[in-house]
Amino acid sequence: MLILIAVTGIIYNFGMLASPYFEGNLIDVIENKEEPQKVWILLGIFCLTILVVQIMRTLKRYFVRRFANNATYTMRLTVYNNLLHMDSTELKNSDMGKLLSRAISDVNSTVEGMRKLTTEIFDTCFMFAFYIIYLVLFDYQMTLYGLIPVFGAILVAFIMRKAIYNASSQSRKANSLMSSKTFDLFNNAITYRIYGRDQDNISDYDGTLKEYEEKTVKATVLTDVMIPIARVIAMLGLIPVIYFGVYHVANKDSLFAPIPVLMKNNWTIGQFSTYLTTFVLMASKSAKTAKLFGSIESGLASWKRIKPYVKPYERYVEPVEVEGDTLTVSNMKMTVDGKILFKDLSFKAKRNQIIGITGPIASGKSALCKAFVKILPYEGEIKLFGKDISSYSKGEIAGTISYMGHEADLITDTIKENISLGDEKDVLPSLKEVSFNKDFENMPLKEETIVGNEGVKLSGGQQERIALARTIYHKKGLVILDDPFASVDPVTEREILKNLRKEMEGSIVLLISHRLTSFKDLDDVLVINGDETVCSGSHDELLGGCKTYQYLYSLQKVAGEVNDKHED
Repeated sequence: MLILIAVTGIIYNFGMLASPYFEGNLIDVIENKEEPQKVWILLGIFCLTILVVQIMRTLKRYFVRRFANNATYTMRLTVYNNLLHMDSTELKNSDMGKLLSRAISDVNSTVEGMRKLTTEIFDTCFMFAFYIIYLVLFDYQMTLYGLIPVFGAILVAFIMRKAIYNASSQSRKANSLMSSKTFDLFNNAITYRIYGRDQDNISDYDGTLKEYEEKTVKATVLTDVMIPIARVIAMLGLIPVIYFGVYHVANKDSLFAPIPVLMKNNWTIGQFSTYLTTFVLMASKSAKTAKLFGSIESGLASWKRIKPYVKPYERYVEPVEVEGDTLTVSNMKMTVDGKILFKDLSFKAKRNQIIGITGPIASGKSALCKAFVKILPYEGEIKLFGKDISSYSKGEIAGTISYMGHEADLITDTIKENISLGDEKDVLPSLKEVSFNKDFENMPLKEETIVGNEGVKLSGGQQERIALARTIYHKKGLVILDDPFASVDPVTEREILKNLRKEMEGSIVLLISHRLTSFKDLDDVLVINGDETVCSGSHDELLGGCKTYQYLYSLQKVAGEVNDKHED
């Protein structure tokens, strides 16, 4: 693509000299009252040359645009790829508005700088060189005098590039802040409305928008105003050009180094017209270096912001299932933010078993499950199906473990797409297993119902059950469920748990829950006490020997009795 740009760009820019050349020759032919036939021949050659030049110009612009489009696609794909490969904790702690600003507008600005540089190398630099060489053939002294203001204009544009860079950088930062505010205003609209903070946030947003507009206008003005300033400075070169040119024509002086056949040997009105037109075109082109510097500096400001996210493209691995039957955890210890959550945790599980995990709030239940999918580090050994989790590849994690996190993490699409994630298998059986049938009574579109942004159109219980249905739909050898019944009633919980026993046959299930009413039906229970210790055993064994479990169960038993009386 760049070779094609170079070839068409050189032909186009060299061919642009044809216009002043033929115009000057036509003036001389008419002034000398030569035969009309010669005029028509010159006009024909002129038109044909201009046609070729414009075709080259069209092709060059097409190739440049293709180059820019390809660069935008590749760069944005790379940025998105690296964002999606970020550690989940890092991604959640990032400012989403700023990330989106970098992925969209900063990529556009960077590529625009690349496009301008690619274009102006030919439209300004090459053409500038061609014009100077051509002008020197007429008179080197007059050309040197005329070039002094031209180079002065380029110098001014070069000096101003840092101011343009700083203004562009501030504009990009303001754009990021505005994107962040926009994302926050949209994402938390309901919360702000409930607490009566709509007007405060709109006022704050207006201030951010005003700042963005001011900084963007400043950056744009600095870039655009440099072009007319540079043009005025460059056009001062016409003073020595006209002075010397009139003198040369009046005395019919010889040209410095005329090209035989193509150029006359002496100065004429036509030759002076050719020189003057060429100089004006060159001076105008030199003024455009200001825009070139501006675009490059603006692109560099954006490039600096996205550079950390432009790394080699990391391909997504295909899921690979690890075969085996047992899960063995030995002497496991977890420390988060310097605090030991638990240590000396050991247990075993095999396929067709459901292991319950409970404990006080913030004791480390979710952290334990995140260790299985390599989100959090751990000490000790987790051996799943004969292979230590620490040596599992991303593909093996994806092919062997299903994970339902504490949040539903729904996408803004239909219920069907939230469960299938693009697979063709019917989603209705999975929805039935999580008792979603009755919910469809108020949903005319059934599984084609749009859930809204992050499931905002659904209740908390509906969001949880869709996430659980997705986990059942994509069942793997190890299934991790982090508090899947937090927003459903006890009756629905018992029904779903009964279905899980049947649907998860052939899998090991780790079930985190604060509710202990159904734990008596599980194969084993782990209790993370919150004091670095862990209890394990059956429901009955824990009631007889684990104080934390006894306490949690007694609290829920009292709550259950209150609920029974209330229902009566």
